[in-house]
Amino acid sequence: MRSTRYDRVNSETTIHDAFGQVAREFPHRVAVVTATRAVTYAELAARARRTAHHLVGHGVRPGSVVPVLARRSPDLAATLLGILMAGGAYGILDVRWPLARITRLLHEMRPAIVLADAAGSARLDPARIDHTTFATLGRAAPPAMPVDLPRVSPDSCATVFWTSGSTGVPRAVLSPHRATTRLFAPRAFLSFGDHPVMIHAAAVAWDAFTLELWGMLLSGGTAVVHEDDLLLPPAIRTYVRDLGATHLFLTPSLFDVIAYGDITCLGGLRTVLLGGDKPSPASCRRLLDTFPDIELYNGYGPVESCVFATVHRITGDDPDKASGIPAGLPVPGTALHVIRDGVPVRPGEPGDIAIAGTGLALGYLDAPEQTSSAFRHITVEGTRTRVYLTGDQGRLDDAGVLHFIGRRDTQLKIAGHRIEPAEIESAVRALGGMRPVILPIPDRNGTPRIVLFAERPAGGMTEMELQGHLRETLPHHLVPTRVHFVSSMPLLENTKIDRRELWARFGYDRARRTGFPNHGRHTPRIGKESKDEHEESHGGEILRRARIHSE
Repeated sequence: MRSTRYDRVNSETTIHDAFGQVAREFPHRVAVVTATRAVTYAELAARARRTAHHLVGHGVRPGSVVPVLARRSPDLAATLLGILMAGGAYGILDVRWPLARITRLLHEMRPAIVLADAAGSARLDPARIDHTTFATLGRAAPPAMPVDLPRVSPDSCATVFWTSGSTGVPRAVLSPHRATTRLFAPRAFLSFGDHPVMIHAAAVAWDAFTLELWGMLLSGGTAVVHEDDLLLPPAIRTYVRDLGATHLFLTPSLFDVIAYGDITCLGGLRTVLLGGDKPSPASCRRLLDTFPDIELYNGYGPVESCVFATVHRITGDDPDKASGIPAGLPVPGTALHVIRDGVPVRPGEPGDIAIAGTGLALGYLDAPEQTSSAFRHITVEGTRTRVYLTGDQGRLDDAGVLHFIGRRDTQLKIAGHRIEPAEIESAVRALGGMRPVILPIPDRNGTPRIVLFAERPAGGMTEMELQGHLRETLPHHLVPTRVHFVSSMPLLENTKIDRRELWARFGYDRARRTGFPNHGRHTPRIGKESKDEHEESHGGEILRRARIHSE
């Protein structure tokens, strides 16, 4: 039996303490930069301390969850550090989400205070939701007499990540400090090199945001804040040329389009990291051939293990392997087990991927049943070990490298977002109980898209109107690309819905059942595509996928 085990690393520190060590070493180095503004480590630390004292005065204590509604900015970085210094955990909400979703998540966090930048304040004001703006925090004077900030354990919650929920509502993942610090302090899962500069463009509520921001601030690097919603090749080229960007994270779907649309924009980067889905061997080959000096990495890991559980550097022969790009070896503080019926299997045998180590989340906010279902204890070589059951399937080779196989349930991964069809179906039922079915169907480029099939509702609602209503309650990445109404669902003999019949009825019969392409081979086009889709340029495809990536 084979499981990969981790060496104990020093993750016995908090995010803000690790940042403080870096700030003392490089006080005058730029920590966060935009096209018009640069903030040093010393300036960021001073702003964060003022914020922390302000929050303590407003009731933030160890164990508090502080919602933040904001866009990426240097002020957001200072605010998050201030929350952590005050002993709280932050839960970032995207200003682009529907107000109904924002309001529901705010209620679930039961906060003592809500923080928002100007864009977030503009969303909260019409709803009359009390909040404190970043501008107010910036004007806060330091206390007349120094007040000791609380001591915080590395086991304390630092971040609340929101992910699509199988019960029909989003789940709040409670991630401790050590889940982040294991990745970057004192040794990272990869060598960032001397003074790395990373483009900071991930959606704020996503754990890739953690990679880009804390990956730099805990490594003495600089985070280049991309202030627009979409990260496009001209911006990448500008950040490399004008701000010295060295590192970039991309979802495989966006990487595919850049690789075949404008791969030259990546020239000058030191490292490209991929994560959120299985990368295309053909796209990897194209980058390696075009820029052999760029280091290319594939990362795997659900948000419950914070950013990455495994990482693999993609080199020469990897794109040619029949098994595809490996998921890799465990990052520091992480152990992997491939199990069947709760018992590790032999090397090479497929099974369920279970993750252990210091990267694991504490659980789900106010969801004890979901927590106990997903986080279990198994016995590994005589030791009782807490693991997260990912729902993914894979195998470990003789070298302990993980190879990802796929899902064993209905969960989808699209542009790096983990999507539970139940959350979309629940929103559809709330609009009329129309027996919805969600299927992932690849577009002409092989990228899966969400297609909704539903029984035609009473009252004459059109497919476009239903789509519009869903945009009012769901974030962009959960809104179906297509909606098809049927008079009644086709059924199999066992009364289950005949999904193949649905595919065929609307011209999707040639799409693969999983909805994911066999990268590196020809992916058949889907029937009944619109003329616009057939004529879509590389530029339009980059815009579309960048929009999904940004949310």
